[in-house]
Amino acid sequence: MAMAAAAKRIMHVESTTTTITPSSSSSYVPASSLTSMPLEILLRVLAPLHPQDWARVAQACTVLRAACISALSTLTFLDLKNAGLALDDECFTVLSNRLGSRLRRLEVDCWHLSCGVLQNLPEGIEELALCGCDHHSNELLTHVADRTHLSLRRFAWSGFGGKVSAAGFESIAHKCRKLTSFMIDSGVTMDVNSVVRAVASNCPSLSELSAYNLSTDTFVYMRKCKVRLKRLRHKRRLGRALPVADSSLLLLIGMCPLLEELHLVDKAEFDGSGDVTDIGLLALADRALTLRTLKLKLALSSSAERCSEVAVMELASVCKLLTHVELSNFKRLSDPPVYELIQRCPKLVELTLDGTPITDASLDLLASHSKSLRSISIKGCKKLSEAGLKALGQCGTLGAVNAGQAHGVTDAVVSALCEGNLSLKSLVLSCGNLSDAALKAIAMCTQMEELALHGCSRISNNGLRLLSAGCVWMRYISLSYCDHLSDYGVVQLARGCPRLVKVRLDGCRLLSNPSVRALCELCPKLRHLSLQYCVKLSDNVFQHLLSAPSIRIVDLGRAKLTMIGIETYQQQRPFVELFIDGRPQANLSQIATDM
Repeated sequence: MAMAAAAKRIMHVESTTTTITPSSSSSYVPASSLTSMPLEILLRVLAPLHPQDWARVAQACTVLRAACISALSTLTFLDLKNAGLALDDECFTVLSNRLGSRLRRLEVDCWHLSCGVLQNLPEGIEELALCGCDHHSNELLTHVADRTHLSLRRFAWSGFGGKVSAAGFESIAHKCRKLTSFMIDSGVTMDVNSVVRAVASNCPSLSELSAYNLSTDTFVYMRKCKVRLKRLRHKRRLGRALPVADSSLLLLIGMCPLLEELHLVDKAEFDGSGDVTDIGLLALADRALTLRTLKLKLALSSSAERCSEVAVMELASVCKLLTHVELSNFKRLSDPPVYELIQRCPKLVELTLDGTPITDASLDLLASHSKSLRSISIKGCKKLSEAGLKALGQCGTLGAVNAGQAHGVTDAVVSALCEGNLSLKSLVLSCGNLSDAALKAIAMCTQMEELALHGCSRISNNGLRLLSAGCVWMRYISLSYCDHLSDYGVVQLARGCPRLVKVRLDGCRLLSNPSVRALCELCPKLRHLSLQYCVKLSDNVFQHLLSAPSIRIVDLGRAKLTMIGIETYQQQRPFVELFIDGRPQANLSQIATDM
């Protein structure tokens, strides 16, 4: 469609640059044509296209080839994360050959790429981010190391599955010794501790790390290697990893004298490995001159009762440069420390207080004092009411709001939020009282990209039609357990929101195969589709899924599905993660027994 649009622009330019010269005959000869147009004009014609399409135009059109090559050679940053099926080996190779020496930053979705094609990676890249690396091997990382070892400074990896091991990342660490930033997100089978130790021992300039399940011993090892991190993001998924506790904070503060960002998430079951107390929080005050981002998310089962409000207030009074703050699941964090935080940190951009006992008073103060606030999350805050949530409409600058499982959500709240923050891009709510009036209000936010409304039984197809007409940039939507939605509404959604990447419609029991067909045919970038407990789906749904070029994760209701249909689809799409009512592929034999 993008190339077709460009063709129309070209035809328009040709028609507007044609001069009709009077002659003795009725015919005329154009004085100029596409071939004689200045390069600058051709570049303007190509401007609406994505760079990946420039490469294809260069292959298909000799007239535009020089313009395409010229345009590609000027790029310093290229984002190919959302290219989808269009980014295959051939396209990537052509792009790599056309890109100039100015390119410094490249982000690539490797889902449709083979490992070998990375040997065509442009040289001179300083920042490289690879995602969708779910069925690759160490060969891919070997090519990355060989092509970027002289220049690479920032490397990010996201991949689950495949045959990639710690040895592949160790080759990156040994060859790319200029790394200052390393980010990895992978499966539980990856020996991430060995990976990070290799990076720490070979990359002396490392200052940014994003990883998961690192042990305390690994951080001690990094300290011995004299690693001085400025930005650290760590997620604990397993019990043996570094907990969010006093001992961890003291260790990290000691090894990071110039700490700017600290983001620790604990998603493991609480195992008594320690709480955050006043000692740990107040130790962070030693980094007040540099700390800009502080995000601490405690395990849900952790009480954290030993952390007092006074400590939070003292920390806020000292760390006045904070712009991004999260204190989630702090059960004793109520309004007074939030007051202090809001008043002492005037540049606050993001605030997350999930699972805390704050009240409407905090939101009232926030709305009147934090005029730079862009994102707020109050998920699971049970002491809020409609009045407090409506106050957020006075902020005027919010781009993201998460009030999932919070009390007080009504149609009036949604209207106030959307009318007061027309630039909203992300909204998460869950309440059975919302109706089509809420969707009509959300439709006013034309930049909306992410929306989650769970368990709203009063939402109908008409509301979904209004939403899809207003929010054409929608990429992620979850309307699980909105049980009045039918195929008609989902078809309207697919037609109005063709950029959808992730769709969750779990528990919408009226949905059947036509919903899947519409989403697969009209949303070419759809990657994740979840229809758990949608009992009307039959084996024909797999034919529709086969037509979805970018699909990667599918979760279906099992009622009418047969093992033959499931196994056939798995054979035809072996790299797609298939779930049946939340159960992964590995448990399909158990599903057969249940049937």
